[in-house]
Amino acid sequence: MQDVVNQIMANPLFSLVLALLAFLLCFFILKSLFRIALFFVALFALYTGYVYFFQEKYPIPQIDPQTVDEWTQKVGEYIPTDLNISLLDTNFSRTLRKD
Repeated sequence: MQDVVNQIMANPLFSLVLALLAFLLCFFILKSLFRIALFFVALFALYTGYVYFFQEKYPIPQIDPQTVDEWTQKVGEYIPTDLNISLLDTNFSRTLRKD
């Protein structure tokens, strides 16, 4: 590993190319993160505008906790308790286990 570092440091053109690649990589990562952050800022601005201008005319409906509990119990019946055994294995080359 030390040989690779010494070889990179000895050749200024190679160092410049690697630095440019690292800069481009960081730039594209930060650009995508900036787009995601801008999307969330726009969502927050839309929500804030809704609350400020339209809350009285079109209020957000309230959720009934009893209805949420009922749906949680209904859906809970269909959730398997042991996810490792009850889900199908997508590797069909293995033999099926006999439980």
